[in-house]
Amino acid sequence: MDYVRPSIASMRGYVPGIQPDPSQKYIKLNSNENPYPPSPRVREVLQRVNFEDLRIYPDPMSLELREKLGRLHGFSAGEVICGNGSDDILNMVVRTFAQPGEGIGFYEPTFPLYRVLGVIQGGRNLALPVAEPYDRPPDPPSEARVFFLANPNSPVGFLYPLSLVQDLARKIRGIFVVDEAYVEFAPENALSLVRQMENVIVTRTVSKSYSLAGVRLGYAIGRESLIREMFKVKDPFNVNRLTQAVVSAALEDQDYFRKNISRIVETRDWFTREARALGYRIIPSQGNFVFPQPPQKGRGGQFFRALFDRKILTRHYDEEGLRDGVRMTIGTREEMEITLQVMGEIRKILE
Repeated sequence: MDYVRPSIASMRGYVPGIQPDPSQKYIKLNSNENPYPPSPRVREVLQRVNFEDLRIYPDPMSLELREKLGRLHGFSAGEVICGNGSDDILNMVVRTFAQPGEGIGFYEPTFPLYRVLGVIQGGRNLALPVAEPYDRPPDPPSEARVFFLANPNSPVGFLYPLSLVQDLARKIRGIFVVDEAYVEFAPENALSLVRQMENVIVTRTVSKSYSLAGVRLGYAIGRESLIREMFKVKDPFNVNRLTQAVVSAALEDQDYFRKNISRIVETRDWFTREARALGYRIIPSQGNFVFPQPPQKGRGGQFFRALFDRKILTRHYDEEGLRDGVRMTIGTREEMEITLQVMGEIRKILE
């Protein structure tokens, strides 16, 4: 391992959720994917794909897609940048705004990739623990060159109000990133802060809300002066031709988008009530997932295994503040009814 940077050799890379073979027939609630298919307009685009065009590089600037995203949210194309999933966007942020040795901050528990990106960049990770009732986190360190705030939080699901997000963004001298991977399932977002504050960048993805996790498209919205600098570190052709066409089509079908969001939110709130009635503890979630915990503390790993043995995939994190429960994606109503039945059956073995 002498060839490898010591920080990389000693780090633990990001570990995605299990992606089982479809033939195994799991109820897959471990990766926060949308349980409903993409818009029918996506199918139409795929049926019209010109096979010969695949030999040609895609638009390196994703201009048409950025224009559509800008119009959707009320920004110019120059204030939008696209990436190969929001992971790519977060990577660009760190590479653009943080030099090796500078502070990269985030609250924990949160998306584990923030820590990984900090190590890869040679940054100084500034992790601040937060705990229930999650109403007022500590102030971010003023020296942070980049600070990530997942809002709604993953894996727990709580949402910090916009007024608090604005207050937190004022505390640092560097870039304040509001990671809104799940915001379409929440009642408010931070896009207005992009206009009010020069250091705020909002990141989004189409993976969850538009049922397009498989095509990998994330984007960021920020001041044009910041986005222009991010383009300098972007991989030249980071969004492929098919992804640009598919996402453009999905964005045009806002009625379908809103219908699916509504179904998932309705199922989430219903499931939360029913799980609580069974004795499970759930912090109110504003994402497309929940974080149920058995009544007895310290049973999160056992809970995960009991569900897994019954063909229900969830996500368990063996980390401080997360060991007591599992992150569970909201699936279809039928899938969640089966999950509730299983949770009722296994409750006694979790006591």
